Amino acid sequence: MSLLTIIQDASDRIGIVRPSAVTGSADHQVRNLLALAQQEGKELARRGSWQTITKETTFLTTAAETQTNALPADYDRMIPGTFYNRTQKRIVTGPLTAQEYADYKGRLTSLVYEAFRIRGNSILILPTPTANETMAFEYVSKYWAGTSADTASTAAAFAADSDQAFLDEEAMTLGVVWRYLRSRGLDYGEAFAAYERHVAQLLGRDGGARTLYMGARADTRVPRAPQVPDGNWPL
Repeated sequence: MSLLTIIQDASDRIGIVRPSAVTGSADHQVRNLLALAQQEGKELARRGSWQTITKETTFLTTAAETQTNALPADYDRMIPGTFYNRTQKRIVTGPLTAQEYADYKGRLTSLVYEAFRIRGNSILILPTPTANETMAFEYVSKYWAGTSADTASTAAAFAADSDQAFLDEEAMTLGVVWRYLRSRGLDYGEAFAAYERHVAQLLGRDGGARTLYMGARADTRVPRAPQVPDGNWPL
């Protein structure tokens, strides 16, 4: 899968001459197809928490409320419920709203467990953590493309014909097709419907799905795992 194969496949479906090159082309139609592919990649990446562009990051805290280097360069949005203090072995709750953060800052009492707020491209943590504690969370990357040699997404756009998309190729192709038809003032209704059906199917199965029990509760079928309180409890 590459930018070139996506554009060539889309051209075949639209019924136009397939190009032999894309990024270096001076042809207006090819440049239009490239722009549509870039747009499709950006918008499709925002449609869901795709497992192919979901990553984990860790950072060491400083003894300050504001953790200035905590967000990766390709950070787009956090996966809820994945932020943990791995040193203390407990979850970091949040994100706090602006009102909750102001309320906690304005009171004499402090939080028992850590909570976070994202503001100004930094992570604010209350109460102030001690230095060198390991924090970790999962996030969706804004990088959805990369070179043919990359095993993970490294770019927010195509830069060469051989670049690959870390998103579903058929979705990318269908997206280019309906966007091209719309840009030419042609009927794109059926093409758009086919695209939406395909993306809906992808969203439904991306990353797997848990079994839904419609009868007895699932936790009555097998012994439950031992439960312990939050935090460190050395023996």
